[in-house]
Amino acid sequence: MHYQWLIRFSLFPALLLIAACSTAQTKVAEQDETVQCKDPRPQICTMNYDPVCGLHKDHLTKTYSNGCGACANAKVISWTKGKCPETAHTLTKEEVLKLFSGNTYVAEIPSRKITMTVYVDPDGILRGMQNKHKFTSKWAVNDMGEMCVSYKTRMSCRNVIEQNGQYKKIKTTDSGENIVLIIYHSFTPGNPNNY
Repeated sequence: MHYQWLIRFSLFPALLLIAACSTAQTKVAEQDETVQCKDPRPQICTMNYDPVCGLHKDHLTKTYSNGCGACANAKVISWTKGKCPETAHTLTKEEVLKLFSGNTYVAEIPSRKITMTVYVDPDGILRGMQNKHKFTSKWAVNDMGEMCVSYKTRMSCRNVIEQNGQYKKIKTTDSGENIVLIIYHSFTPGNPNNY
């Protein structure tokens, strides 16, 4: 009997936290209704999966597992019910040059589980580190906006897309399917690693 009383009262603080989380948002959103995130932000959320599309202060969107999880992120100003639509924008020649030239990126090749850090010199040379091995290559952007990189004796040119705030280099198959070749995680101005 003593243990039952102890268990009941030890669950009470957890229930209060869950209730506090739900009051940090206005009300449950109907379809297409926007819910504003309010301060104080939730600190603990339940793990239920009821996807919402969170709108960030920088106008990017991201899918969160539920409204509480969205509002727990201080960058999120509001959310709507349901996953964010997958949107992809193919970068133009000018956008690719602005994104890469004179910057250092950290990227991943998902098919090979390789991470690399690369400085994109405006003079047309790539210098970087991949799996603890330094490398040098040539790069250019063609008139179609494709990022071209030399591999051994040939230049390989592929489109770069921006999809929900993330940049990716893709290969489009004959059937129209996009295969992600590289995921760019970050861009830093200049050459901080002195490559």
